[in-house]
Amino acid sequence: MDATKYLYALIMFIVFGLATCNAQFFKYATFYTSMSMNTSMVEDQDFIAINKGYEETTQINEYDYNFTIGIRKIARFDFEQKVKTWYYGNEQSYSDNTLIGNSSGWEYLLNYSFIRNRSEKFTNQDFWIRYLGHNGVTKIQVKNDEARDLEFTSFDTRHRIQKGRWDFTIGIVGRSHRVYGYNPIEDTWEAGEDSFFDLAEDFGYSSEFVNGRFHWFKNGELLATSNDEFFKHYFGSAIAQYNENEINALGNVYELSAALGVSYYKYSNNFWLLSWVNVMPYHYGLNEFSYDYEQLPIDLDLGLVTGWKITKSLGIFIEGTYLRYWEKPIYECKLGFNYLIF
Repeated sequence: MDATKYLYALIMFIVFGLATCNAQFFKYATFYTSMSMNTSMVEDQDFIAINKGYEETTQINEYDYNFTIGIRKIARFDFEQKVKTWYYGNEQSYSDNTLIGNSSGWEYLLNYSFIRNRSEKFTNQDFWIRYLGHNGVTKIQVKNDEARDLEFTSFDTRHRIQKGRWDFTIGIVGRSHRVYGYNPIEDTWEAGEDSFFDLAEDFGYSSEFVNGRFHWFKNGELLATSNDEFFKHYFGSAIAQYNENEINALGNVYELSAALGVSYYKYSNNFWLLSWVNVMPYHYGLNEFSYDYEQLPIDLDLGLVTGWKITKSLGIFIEGTYLRYWEKPIYECKLGFNYLIF
């Protein structure tokens, strides 16, 4: 059992252990499941040359789907409203992103989604539990966003200082994640010393010279009838799969990081502002393949949510989040206005 599975078990133990000891632990929590299906994207036509003719190779996508199961207990901020009757599992609350939520005590989210999108299958997992107290905050999280290639587990504990609408935190974060920033093919092949043909044979491909052109095979199956076709459509995928296999074989790496945070929250009926910045400026890797930062060794988590009802009819809003762990940026931004016609 790897470290991630241990952490899954730990979170489940904490959740159900606290629920057993305290009947209020599940009060106002929601258990949900949902299933959605829709027509997938129709791809552009594609063809390959074969036997002095052509063959259509257009990808035909089956329907997309999303099956989600989970349980959540998250206090919404005052400006957030539940506009839907049901929880589908794809809801985004800003309490999911901030370290300092809108309610003291225990909050948690266990969300698991099975997804197929344009014939690509992947799972998204987001499990976290947080305790917010007057002088401290602790959050345990297991996250696997396969669509964005971001997977990690973390234990974040900090001292909390409150000054009016401001919150300041300082502490330490322990994280475990797959190897990032390492390209195994660079250790296997050097340009100028080995040919692409040699590398292709190492990957299990074979070639045969037929009628003046190379034909390429994998496990006896004809894949391409020319070098151009093979190196354009198959060779790159072989390198990517090789890198994936080698990185998976390395397992997880571990690191400790110093963490500093500041957040601000103000709310009124006509104006609200929520902002937060979490910075990890120093990291200590515990493994050979711990991440080696090419630029400034700073991991960031920041966000801004503001809205202003200028008149009874006109309102404007700006909402944005930015996460950069191991130099992998994930961000979202929304802005606009609403005008209500009476």
